[in-house]
Amino acid sequence: MNRLILPISLASLALLGCESATEDKDASPLIAPPASTPTENMPAPEVPDVELTTNGPAITFEFEDRDFGEIWDFQPVTTTFPFRNTGNKILVLKQLKAGCGCTVPVADKTVLKPGESGTITVTFDPKGKSNKEDKKVTIISNATNNPEKGVWIRSYVNQFVKVTNRFLKLNDMVLGEPRSIEFEFFPADPNFKIENMVGIGKHGDYISAEEIEVPDGAPRRIRITVDPNMKWGAFHSQLKISGTGKIPGGSEKSHEFTVFANGNAFGKLKADDFIMSVGSRKGGEAYHVRNKLFRLDGEPFKVLNTAVLSPTISGINLTSVQNFDGSYDLIVTGTIPLNHRGPINAELMVQTDLPGQEEVLYIRLAGVVPKR
Repeated sequence: MNRLILPISLASLALLGCESATEDKDASPLIAPPASTPTENMPAPEVPDVELTTNGPAITFEFEDRDFGEIWDFQPVTTTFPFRNTGNKILVLKQLKAGCGCTVPVADKTVLKPGESGTITVTFDPKGKSNKEDKKVTIISNATNNPEKGVWIRSYVNQFVKVTNRFLKLNDMVLGEPRSIEFEFFPADPNFKIENMVGIGKHGDYISAEEIEVPDGAPRRIRITVDPNMKWGAFHSQLKISGTGKIPGGSEKSHEFTVFANGNAFGKLKADDFIMSVGSRKGGEAYHVRNKLFRLDGEPFKVLNTAVLSPTISGINLTSVQNFDGSYDLIVTGTIPLNHRGPINAELMVQTDLPGQEEVLYIRLAGVVPKR
């Protein structure tokens, strides 16, 4: 085997990026743009006549579930859910909520007179997904019968290139010493050809990769190697692999997939935590976080200076206090601004009297104020 080195209205409604399969995320834009939609569109029957109710607006769907069956992870699919205002007053769609950024719902209209029909178009992008995927879209309206109505799209996602574990743990790494880790991958086409492998992400420049030779019949393997001159602290990298292969039926397909490789790097100095977390907080809430910095050999050292860099909120204070054993406690304090919502991030800089990579250390501060 060869080796390879390497719209539109209701502007307040925004689509949240996909991070998990949780079914309660921010609302999607309500109105569908006139652009074309991805592949695998399914025909949508018309909503049959339904006797109008007399107790206000009402929403009625012809169907509430669509199953695409088996699809590839590179194959976005789209369907429409026709509905009708079966009430005797105006129906107003207020929000469309998808459980994931990979699912995008849009409506052709948001205000419907009694008896008027509309459609909600839902697109699902399966990139990075696998196996059974059930995605819910919640339609929030002023309907008296179903003010929060859910519809579902379902599928079974086949990965063109399957990786058993996309999140590799490098664990603790020592500065100046090489570190490598291997993983198996299973392309649908056994002749899948890797064309490029590149490190991306915060520390992607510090990794390289190669496909290694394996015995006939064994799963194919890639080895990721970390440069010995890695940065001190939390290490976050990604390896993007690009290649080509044939799908069943014979057509060739370009495809890429990503594997994450994370760990911690240290030398003479080490910290209890390479990422200091203030957790989930509320506006106006005070926080106090402590982290220990120490030498593995027990020898003395000095913290010369500290600073808070690129904070997303004001009022973050960082101090260092030396302990009797020569170690230091790094202490972060402050109060969350009352009006802040969203991530809490900062880079904590610690300057020591040790030369080289450990002269200036960076520790990440992280937290969040939920939007709700």
